[in-house]
Amino acid sequence: MNRGFHVDVLIVGAGMAGLTAGRELARAGLDVTIIDKGRTVGGRMATRRIGDARFDHGAQHFSARSSAFSAEVDRWLETGVARVWYEGRSITRPERGREARHVGADGMRGIPTELARDLDVRSGTQVHRVQDDAGSLRVETDRGAITGRGCVVTAPIPQLLQLVDFSTDPGLADELAAITYDPCLAVMAQLDGPSELDDGHAASTTGPVAWIADNHHKSISDVPAVTIHSSAAFALQHLDHDPAGWVDALTTAAAPHLTGKATTATGHRWRYSQPRTTRNDGSRGVRGSAPLVLAGEVFAGAKVEGAYLSGVSAAQRVLDRLA
Repeated sequence: MNRGFHVDVLIVGAGMAGLTAGRELARAGLDVTIIDKGRTVGGRMATRRIGDARFDHGAQHFSARSSAFSAEVDRWLETGVARVWYEGRSITRPERGREARHVGADGMRGIPTELARDLDVRSGTQVHRVQDDAGSLRVETDRGAITGRGCVVTAPIPQLLQLVDFSTDPGLADELAAITYDPCLAVMAQLDGPSELDDGHAASTTGPVAWIADNHHKSISDVPAVTIHSSAAFALQHLDHDPAGWVDALTTAAAPHLTGKATTATGHRWRYSQPRTTRNDGSRGVRGSAPLVLAGEVFAGAKVEGAYLSGVSAAQRVLDRLA
């Protein structure tokens, strides 16, 4: 990127919210560029290969509750990018009854990869600052400056507060600063035999392990391989510790639930795994001379569905300002 690069709308973040916003804006005929500091799209909809095993190590599945997201998921099912993994009750919302749990047919990252098709996505780009610039938005990156008629920022709130210049709307910055997140530590473990987990998963509300998922049962790994997610309490205690210690602790804690034994194990930190509180704004606009919109799951109910709905909301806010 050279200094002076200009687009209609720049989107910071290539997760579900950013990709959804980008797709909606591109469909409306706008020139959109999406940038992300990661090497690949998807954010926490992440899939990784380690040796012969493949793991969904971020978001594990998703449900569809709103009519808008249900219609989108139906399209994913029809095109084969997603499928139903199992049906079950929500631990946190049991009154909803049994719900279908959907997954990416080739791993969770396959869905954002499909959403990114035909979009201008520039990975490996670090954003330093986003600021109002007299009728446009100026974004400083490690590859130069970009200006746009509008901008959507989808980073987790603690990162967003460091990136966005709130001098035109300081009250919003103070409001958002109260939002905090729970972290999660993930372990990707290959097994020497089947896990034998019922329906391919196990969940717990006590102890260091919150969730275990069988990636072979999901049909994304050719060999037995499980993802182990920690509880928030365990993650808060060990987040900045040497991974060797917490990988071993979580693998040991998960062992009684598994028939196969772990032969290899690798860890991954999710520092901003789950917002502790969420809003119902859909997205938020920052006061200024050009449309600067904040989006992400925290604005629309969390999880994959919330990120999708927030992306749709953000795109509409930009379109309304640019009309």
